[in-house]
Amino acid sequence: MFPLALFERIVFYLPISKTTVINPVFIIGHWRSGTTYLHYLLSQDKSFYAPTNLDAFVPEVNILGGALAKKILHHRLPQTRPMDDVELHPDLPQEEEFAIANLSPYSFYHALTFPDHFRKLFNQFVLLRNSSEKKLLRWEKVYTTYLKKIQYKAGKKRLLLKNPVNTARIQTLLKLYPDAKFIYLHRDPTEVKHSTFRMFHALIKINTLQPFDTAQLKKDITTCYTEMMEVYENQRTILTPENLIELSYQDLLANPAHVVASIYSQFQWKGLEANQSNFERFIENQKDYKPHLYTETIVN
Repeated sequence: MFPLALFERIVFYLPISKTTVINPVFIIGHWRSGTTYLHYLLSQDKSFYAPTNLDAFVPEVNILGGALAKKILHHRLPQTRPMDDVELHPDLPQEEEFAIANLSPYSFYHALTFPDHFRKLFNQFVLLRNSSEKKLLRWEKVYTTYLKKIQYKAGKKRLLLKNPVNTARIQTLLKLYPDAKFIYLHRDPTEVKHSTFRMFHALIKINTLQPFDTAQLKKDITTCYTEMMEVYENQRTILTPENLIELSYQDLLANPAHVVASIYSQFQWKGLEANQSNFERFIENQKDYKPHLYTETIVN
């Protein structure tokens, strides 16, 4: 699809470059903290635009090549994610980090293919450390250009972005988008680490080009969890109740309707009543979903 990608880049270069991202909403939190559920839930409000699997996995042709790419994705995507039973479909929300990995070398998710570089890539593109200034500027250019493209596609809708990697990037994101809102989810650390290992182990198995050491992956998960949480605790202090909400995964599962209402109330968003039936329908459809239970210690 290279010719189509080149044509799309030429046709839309100027309008995308002139696009302004409108006060984005960032859903953050360590992997396996409930961010996907909240992303799907809030995306029921049609005043938001959440990047889709199409936008994430074929980001170079997601405008002109949408119909063709959607057909290809529909046949190639599994029906559910490899680490859980969450549905996959070209039109369903997806985290933009996969798009950054598809567009550039500047993403932690390349660790899924090269797990030997797990810690190095985590330091460079999650913590934004141990990278040259030039490389960080290139990452920033790729990221902001992609969000502009998604905003152009979304029109006047507000971007609803879910990306666990952004949990340690608050300072940078706030510099780029001063009026952004952040919704942070937290979950029991032991459950998070167990579930994160299960996720990365499943994803690496189907993507890796290297042999990988399971024991080392467990160590990396523990270390990276600690480092991400430390950075979040340090950076959250620059946010205020006007642009940060912190939520418990347990509370979200127990009463998602109440959590949604509390978000709209704290951020003073309009549209809760107008989208109430959409929220209720989604909650009802998801009521039988059960998180995986861990009966033994996997990661310390």
